[in-house]
Amino acid sequence: MLVVSICLKAQTNEDLLLEQLMESIANELPEDVDNTELTERWIYYLHHPIDLNATSGKELAELQFLSPLQVASIVDRRKETGSYLSVYELQSIAGLTADLVRLLLPFVQTDPSSEVTQRRLGDYLKDGKYDALFRYSRILEQSKGYTIADPTKSRYLGSADRLLIKYRYQLPQRLQVVVNMKKDAGEQFFTGAQRMGFDFYSGSIALQSQHRWKQIVLGDYTLQFGQGLALWSGLSFGKGALVQHVARLGMGLRPYTSTNEYAFFRGLAATYALRKISITPFVSYKPLSATFADRVDDHNIYSAISKTGLHRTPNEVANRYKLKELVFGANAQFQSNGLTIGVNTFRTQFAGLIQPREYLYNSYSFRGQALTNSSIYYSYAFQNIYAFGELAKSFTGGLAYTSGLISTLSHELSLVLQYRNYQKDYHAFYNQAIAEGSEPVNEKGFYTGLIFQPSKRLLWVAYVDYFKFPWLRYRVDAPSDGQDMFTQLTLTPNKQTKWLFRYRYRNKLENGDLVQQVSSMAQVKRQQLRAEIQFRLSPIFNMRNRAEWVYYKKADQKERGYLVYQDMLYKPMQGHFSGNFRFAYFHTDGYNARIYAFENDVLYASSFPFYSDKGFRYYLNLRYKLKRGIDFWCRYGAFLYPQKETLGSGLDTIEGKHKSEIKAQIRVQF
Repeated sequence: MLVVSICLKAQTNEDLLLEQLMESIANELPEDVDNTELTERWIYYLHHPIDLNATSGKELAELQFLSPLQVASIVDRRKETGSYLSVYELQSIAGLTADLVRLLLPFVQTDPSSEVTQRRLGDYLKDGKYDALFRYSRILEQSKGYTIADPTKSRYLGSADRLLIKYRYQLPQRLQVVVNMKKDAGEQFFTGAQRMGFDFYSGSIALQSQHRWKQIVLGDYTLQFGQGLALWSGLSFGKGALVQHVARLGMGLRPYTSTNEYAFFRGLAATYALRKISITPFVSYKPLSATFADRVDDHNIYSAISKTGLHRTPNEVANRYKLKELVFGANAQFQSNGLTIGVNTFRTQFAGLIQPREYLYNSYSFRGQALTNSSIYYSYAFQNIYAFGELAKSFTGGLAYTSGLISTLSHELSLVLQYRNYQKDYHAFYNQAIAEGSEPVNEKGFYTGLIFQPSKRLLWVAYVDYFKFPWLRYRVDAPSDGQDMFTQLTLTPNKQTKWLFRYRYRNKLENGDLVQQVSSMAQVKRQQLRAEIQFRLSPIFNMRNRAEWVYYKKADQKERGYLVYQDMLYKPMQGHFSGNFRFAYFHTDGYNARIYAFENDVLYASSFPFYSDKGFRYYLNLRYKLKRGIDFWCRYGAFLYPQKETLGSGLDTIEGKHKSEIKAQIRVQF
C-alpha cells in the first residue's frame, strides 16, 4: 500500500510538473504553443516505464526534469554496483532529492520482462495500441476579419473553427505510425487553397530496434543534436526555473508528433549503430510559406520565411507553400563511459533566393539560395561534473560556439555555468541554442546558476545572465547589452502545502520613443514578482493561489500591473469526472506590463495567454471517462473587460466586452 500511495502521489504531480516546464518558456512562445511532443513522451513512459537496468540514459533525458548530471549518476550507479533490484534504490543516489525520486518512480522500472522480443506480422496488429483524438474549438465572438465581404480587402477567407485530428498506432520499442491533420481559425476547409481539406497534414512511420538500425523514420521527423547551434528541430526550452535546461540533451532522431508547421523535417532518416558509434543520414524536402518580393533573371526572390503556419488571408494564401526546401546531411556520434562526441554536416537548398529587406540591422542576415552548416559537439560526465559544448560554422558566414558545465559542489549545492558567442554573420535555419535574442546569432553571453537544497522542504534556484549584442537588432539601432536575473524559493512544509516565491529582473536597451534625426537608446527595465501557494484540501481537491506584480520602465514611461487568481483542481483517484477551474483578476497600465500565465487545457493542448489592461479571466476544464478507452474533454474560457467597448486590433477586432472560447475533444484508445 505504501508503494501504491507513493506512485499515485507522483502521478498527480504530472500536471504540476508540466506547468513548471511550460511556464519556464511562456514568455518566449506564442499563445497557442503545441506541447504534444513533451506530453506524449510522459504518457508513453507512464504506460511503458523505463528499465533502469537497460537504459543508456537517453530515455531518462527525454523526461526533461532530470539534469544531465542526474541522468549520468543513475546510469553510473548501475555500472558501479550492478543491476537495480528495486526502483527505491534511487533514493541512495547523491543529487536526487526525495521529491524528485517520488516524481520519477512512475516512469521507471526494474522488470527484465521489458526486453524486446521478435514478432511476426500478425503480432503487430494484435499487440499494438491505437489512439485517435478529435478536437474542435473556436472563439465565440465574431472578429472583424470574418465580416468583410469586399474581395479587394484583407479578410479571413475561412471560418473561425479550429479542427485537429490525431491518430497514433504504437507497438512499444518496435513500430509507431503518426498522422496529424489541422485547420486553424480563418483557414478554408475543402475549398479555395485548402481544397484537400485541412491546411496542414503531417505523418510518419517509424521502425525501432531493427538489428543495428536503431531508428528508421519515413515521413516527418525531428533531429536534435549537440547544444542546438546547428541542428535542432522540435521542442526546446529557454531560460527559467529549471536551470539544467541550459545544457541541451539531444534526443537524436525522432518521429515528429507535434502540429507546429515549421520546425520539422520531411523525408527519410535513419540511425545506424555499430558498437560505440552511431550514424544518422537524413534527407528532407518540403514546401515553406514565404513572402514573395520579386522575380529577377528567372529567380523568385523571397524576403522572409513564414513560421506561423497561418494561411487565412489572401496575402497569406498567396505565399502558402511557395518556397521549396531541400535539406540533406548526416550526423556521426561516438559514446563511451560518459563521453559523447558528435559531428553534424548538412546542406540547405531553396528553390528561390532569400533576400531580406534592406534594413541596417539585418545587414548580416543570410542572403542566397544555399547554405552549408557543420558543427562538432561534446559532453562528458565524470563523478560530480558534467561538461558540454558545441562549435558551429556556417560556410560563407561566421562561427558560433558555446561551452559550459554543471557541477555538484556538495550534497546541497549545484553550480551551472555557460558561455556563448554567436557571431553576427552566423546562419542556421534549424538552431535553437540558449540565447537572449529570438535566434542564436549576434550575441555573447555568460550565464551562471545555482541550485541550493539544504533540506527536502527548501529549494532555492537562481541565475544571472549577462549578454551583449555586438551588432544592431530590430528596434535597437546600436550595439547593446543587458542583464537577466532570476531567483526562486520553494518551501514545502508538509505534503499538503507548497509555497513559491519568484523574482525576475531584466534590463535591455531599445530605441527611444522620440523621433529624432539620430536614434537614441533607452534603458528598458522589467521586474516581476510572484507569490504562489498550492495546498491540498482533501485527497481529491487541490487549490492554487497566485499573485504576480510587474513593473516596466523605459526612459520616463512607466507601466505597472498585477494579476491574482484562484485555481481549484478536482482529481479523484477513481471515478469518471475530473476538472479544474480558474478565476482571475488583472489590472495593468498597458501592453508592456502584460503578464503571461500558464493555463490548464485539454490533453495535448496548453495555453499561455497574456493578461493585459483591466478585467477578469475565468475558465473551466472538464474530463469525463465515458468508458474504458474513451475520454471526453470540454473547456470554456473567457476574458471580460468591463471598461472596454472593443477588443483586439486589425482583423481580430471584436465589438463588445467579452472574448470567449469553447473547446471539445474526444480520445479513443483500443
